[in-house]
Amino acid sequence: SFRGMNILTPVPYGDGVFTSAYGGRGHFFELAQSEDGFEVEEKWTNRAQAYMSSPVVLDGHAYLYLRSKRFGCVNLESGEVTWISAPIGDEYWSLVAQGDQILALSNEGEIRLIAADPKEYRVVDRFELPENNTWAHLAVDGRQVFVRDLKGLSAYVWQ
Repeated sequence: SFRGMNILTPVPYGDGVFTSAYGGRGHFFELAQSEDGFEVEEKWTNRAQAYMSSPVVLDGHAYLYLRSKRFGCVNLESGEVTWISAPIGDEYWSLVAQGDQILALSNEGEIRLIAADPKEYRVVDRFELPENNTWAHLAVDGRQVFVRDLKGLSAYVWQ
């Protein structure tokens, strides 16, 4: 990774873990139990360079915000990058998932509702927050969504 910037949290899937690094690549590592504990083997690697926000995994696909300021989808079985969006321009996204939907909060204060579709990037709806920067992670409790910005905390309902 570039300057040791491994910021996102690796995500478990099946018998392995998916991770990606700024200036690096996407990797899937399989874990197998052995007499000495666990063995780790790289199953695949790809060009997905994540940036800061941890990916969400839905139905065998990882959805992640990329260093190139685009959003992408990776098939976790094969490692194939199934799509990458056009440039979006935000520095950072916080991602959470529920059902077949993803909420993405940008550092600029926009929330996007995105369909978790491995075939295409599709924004279902958008919502602008007040004018404060939002670098914190989204917090979800059932249908309640909490957003912390530089000046406070707001609660919304995910319908």
